[in-house]
Amino acid sequence: MISESEHISVSEPVVDVDQKEPRLVRLLRKKLARSSVSPFAIEFPDGSVYRVGDETAGAPFRVAIRSARGLRALASMQENAIGVAYMEGDLDVEGEFVEALSLRDVFSDFHPLLSIWRFLQPLFTSQVEADSEWVPKHYDHGNEFYFTFLDKGVSLYSQALYTSEDESLEQAVENKLDYILDVCRLGAGSHVLDVGGGWGAFEKYAGRKGVDSTMLTISHEQLRYLERFADQNDLPCDLQVRYANIYDYESEEPYDAIILLGVMEHLPDYKRLFRRFERLLKPNGRVYMDFGANRRKFNVRSFTYRYVFPGNHTPVVLPDLLEAANNTAFEPIAIHNDRHSYYLTLRAWARNLEAAREKLSAEFGEKTYRLFQMYLWGCADQMQRTGTLESYRAVFQKSAGTLSQNVGVYRAV
Repeated sequence: MISESEHISVSEPVVDVDQKEPRLVRLLRKKLARSSVSPFAIEFPDGSVYRVGDETAGAPFRVAIRSARGLRALASMQENAIGVAYMEGDLDVEGEFVEALSLRDVFSDFHPLLSIWRFLQPLFTSQVEADSEWVPKHYDHGNEFYFTFLDKGVSLYSQALYTSEDESLEQAVENKLDYILDVCRLGAGSHVLDVGGGWGAFEKYAGRKGVDSTMLTISHEQLRYLERFADQNDLPCDLQVRYANIYDYESEEPYDAIILLGVMEHLPDYKRLFRRFERLLKPNGRVYMDFGANRRKFNVRSFTYRYVFPGNHTPVVLPDLLEAANNTAFEPIAIHNDRHSYYLTLRAWARNLEAAREKLSAEFGEKTYRLFQMYLWGCADQMQRTGTLESYRAVFQKSAGTLSQNVGVYRAV
C-alpha cells in the first residue's frame, strides 16, 4: 500500500471500448454517477484494470481485488463487509488512502441486529461489567503499538491543540496540556483524578510541576504500564493507579480537578457521570474533558462498533452533555471547537502509523495495522471533509452557591 501523500498513475489503457465490462464496474459507475467521489481505478484478480468516474481526471487511488471474498465484499456495496475484506487482505488500496474513504458516501451500512446487541448487553449485566469487556479490546493491542504512532513526548491519545498548520504533533500536545493546567488552576500540591489515564501523558507533563494524580484505567495493558510508571516515578509528585470504572469509583478525599482525555466516548450515561463528579470534586473544582462529537447519540458505523470500539461507545452529543450538567452543581466554563486540531492530530497519527507499517505488521500483525489505518484515516476524513464527526474541549466548574469572582476565570481572584 502507498501512503496518503503519494500518487499512482492509472492513465494507461485499461480496456477496449468494445470489451464487455464486469457487472461490478457497471454497478459502481451507476452508484457513483451522482456522487462527489473521486474517480478511481479498480483492479481484478486477473490483472485487468477499469476506470470508474471522470475519464479525463487523474485517479488518486486504486482498489485492488485480491480474492473471491474481496470481490463479493465489494459487490455487496456494504461498508462493513468491505472494511472486513480490507482488514483481512482480500482488498487493497493503492494511492491516497483517505481519498478512497469517500466511497463510504455511497456504500450502505444498515445492520439493525448487529446494532441492537451493543445496547442489550449492559442490560443483562451492567455498564461497568460491559465496559470491562469492551474497552480493553481497543487499548490492549500492546503498548508499543500505540507508542509507534502517538507523539514522542508523552504519548497522548486524544486530540492535540494546534496553533498553526505546520506545528509539530509534540508541540501541539504541549499546548493542550498547558491549557488543562491553566484552565483547571493546577499547581504544585494539586490532586487530580485522571479518568482513563492512558499511558500517563498528563502525569508525565504535569508531574514536573508537582501536580499529584490518581489514574483510573480498565485496560489491562495500560494498568501494568501505569503501575510501573508510578513505582519508578522520580517526578516531584505523588502518583496513584487504580483499576476502576469512574461510574462506581469512590474516594475518601475529594479532588481539585477531574480530567478526561479522549474518554467521554466510552461514558454515554452523562447524568450518572455528573452525579459521580459531584461526589468526587471539591467545591469550585473543575472538570476538563475533550471528545469527538456527533449530532445524534450512538450514530456510529457498524465497522467501528464491531472492530474498533466494541460496545455502546458513542461520540458525545454536546446538548445532552450540557443538559446533564445543568441538573447538577456544575456550570460550563469553556467550550472550544477542536475539529481541525483533531483532524491534524489524526493525520499525524496516521502518517506515523504508515511510516512504521513494516515494523508494526511484523510485530502485531497486518490485520491490526490495517484496522488502525482505517480507523485513523476514517476519523480524519469525517473530521476534515464531511464534518460528520466534530470535536470539543469542555470545562465545567462545581460552582453552585459560590461567589462570581471564582467562576469563569482561569485563576480565582
